[in-house]
Parts: sequence; structure tokens; C-alpha cells
Amino acid sequence: MWQDNADVRSQAVEIARLAATTRAYAAEWGLDAESITPETWEALPLLSKERLISAATDDPFGGRLTVQPADLAWVFAAPGPIYMPYTADDMRRVTVAYARALGSCGFGPADIVDQTLLYNWVIAATMVDQALRTLGCAIVPGGPGATDQHAEVIARVGVTGVVAMPSFLEHLLKTLGDRPHSLRKAVIMGELSDAGAKQRISDTYGVTVREFYGVGDVGAVAYECERGEGMHLRSDLLIEFVNPETGEASSPTKGSPCEIVVTDFARQAMPIVRLRSGDLVDEIIYDDCGCGNSAPRISRIVGRANDITKVRGMFIVPSLITRTLGTMGIDSEHCVVVDRQQGRDEIEVLISGAPTVDIELVSTALERAMRIRTAVRFVESLPPGEGVLRDLRRFEHH
Repeated sequence: MWQDNADVRSQAVEIARLAATTRAYAAEWGLDAESITPETWEALPLLSKERLISAATDDPFGGRLTVQPADLAWVFAAPGPIYMPYTADDMRRVTVAYARALGSCGFGPADIVDQTLLYNWVIAATMVDQALRTLGCAIVPGGPGATDQHAEVIARVGVTGVVAMPSFLEHLLKTLGDRPHSLRKAVIMGELSDAGAKQRISDTYGVTVREFYGVGDVGAVAYECERGEGMHLRSDLLIEFVNPETGEASSPTKGSPCEIVVTDFARQAMPIVRLRSGDLVDEIIYDDCGCGNSAPRISRIVGRANDITKVRGMFIVPSLITRTLGTMGIDSEHCVVVDRQQGRDEIEVLISGAPTVDIELVSTALERAMRIRTAVRFVESLPPGEGVLRDLRRFEHH
């Protein structure tokens, strides 16, 4: 779905032509740069995370780097692995986009913000941190976990805002309890949430919650405003919606969700063109919003389209689990079970048969590979289901 904006279309073609100069895109597309036009756009194959992962076997950047390594300022390493290079100009452009999103969600110079996303390796926390600085916020770089310490800092320092995954936010607010505090606003991101989470948090704790949707390889994609009636799509990205089974252009409706596909203009060191996010939406809101932002809105992410899912803000890649087990000499059938218990996502890897390796060693290896604490259990038989992933979480799609 093309935005009806000539500038957006022009920038999309420009970044695709840059991508076509790289080894990987040239091989996948079979097109030279000059043949890429608005009219030929939909002939460009969709890009999947699986392709990004598989292409990085020999070259960490998968043959998609457009600059010399000496020109890079940052390299992030996401599970998969996917290595994400940025020049200083790339980072500046992405920071501007994040700042616009977080400002729309309600953060400003008067706020002291507890930033609870993971700083190590992945990009989200670094970009949120830089964007909050751009907005003039004071930042508590708390990172994930250590809930009691977060609660103490919030109560004693006068923290007014928090950035968190929804499950951690509720856990944090429960821990904060009835201690006097100044926390009045929160931005949630990074994992699926149930439809009533924002209202429940507001009613129970008096904290206004706004939602931010981003894609790890792109950054901010959609974000709420002061009215909290859906997330505005960024007008400076090319955002398409496709049938998750066929990859063909489609429009999301209730009962027929579509997958979000994104082309980024900011990230030029390693262009991302027509990336399948794996995230599903079932509604686009075109009604005017009282905030003045005319961009359409999506209500929320209602699910995932493939075998890569997200747990506590980290992508869980089944093939990475299989490879990690293989390095330990474990070739038995296995599956990864994701469930939600008391509002918090839990992950467990089940392996068929008797233990052949110490469970703690397996758990440590998986945690190192996926950057998330993982329980491991050897079982007589696996639960029913196809593939490696068993995602048991259930979310209301409204």
C-alpha cells in the first residue's frame, strides 16, 4: 500500500536504488538500480528476517553494506544473529524519528524517565535513551530487571515517566505499591499486550499509558498521541500491508489481519527495503485525530505471522535454538513453549528424551544465544503442535 505522497515514493525508490548496488539485493532482485521505479516497486521481493539471518553466515552484514567499515559509528547485534550497522548520520536520523514518537507519547523537558529496556547489544534502549535526551528529559538508565531498585528510584528521585514492556510495567507498579511517588506517565513497547492493559493500568495505578510500536531493524513505526486512540503511522516511512500467507498487497480488516511491511529511509549503511515485520494488524483508522497528526492509525499489534516471535522485547528465532542445541550434541526433537503467567511472558525449551547434557549448561547456552533467561526441561514426549514454536499466549483482538 503506497502512501499517497510523492516525496515518500521518491525516497523509497532512492533507498531501493542504493540497496541495488549491494551484492545481496542485486542477487535477490535481479534488477539494476535504474529499473526501480514506483511502477516496478511491487516487483521487488519482500525481505524476511530469516533471509537476513541466513545471509549473515559468511558476511556479518549479509552483503548489504553500502559503506566502508571505517564509516560505521555503531553496530548492534540482535538474536539470529542479525548485525545492524549505522553511520553517525544514520543514528542522527533515527534519533529524530524516535524523539518525535516519544514526544508524541507525552514526554518532554520536565520529565525524569526511568528507561527499563535492555541496553546491551540491541538497539532499542540506546535509541530511546538518545531520543529522550533530545527531548530534554533526564534519564535513569535502569535497564531490565532489579524491580525493587527501580521502585526505590522512582519513589525517591521523583521519576515522572517510565519506558517499559507492558508486562514489566505492571510488575513494577505492583512492586511500587502504596509508596508515595510522582510517576504519572508511561510508554509501553516491545511485546504483545492484551487489549485492556492501558486502561487497566490507568484505572489501577493512575498512570497514563501510551503505546509505541517499533521494528528492530527499522526503529519507530507507529506511536500514540495525547488522545491515545491508536498509533499514528510514520509518514516518513513507506508502510505497506500484505496478506501474511501470500505476500500480496491487502487491507487489514477485523478477522483478516495483514502483516506490516516497512521500507526505511534513515538507515543507509545497510538499507532495509520491504521488510516483513512479522507483526499483524487488523484495523487502520483513517478518522481525523484531534491532535492534528493526519497520519492513519493502527489500533494495536494483534499477533505474529511466522515462527519468529517476541518475548520480553527479544525476538525468539527457533532455528537459533536448534543450532545452539546442535553445538552441544543435542539432536533430539525439541520445541520452545512461550506462555504468559500472571501477566509476564515465560519461555521454556522442551527436549525429547533423557538428559544427555547438564540442564544448567543448556540453559546458559540458550540464554547467551537469545539474550533472555530460558528454562530447559527434558521430557518423554513433546506437546502437540507443528514446528519448533508453541506460542500459547492468547490476546483479544480488539
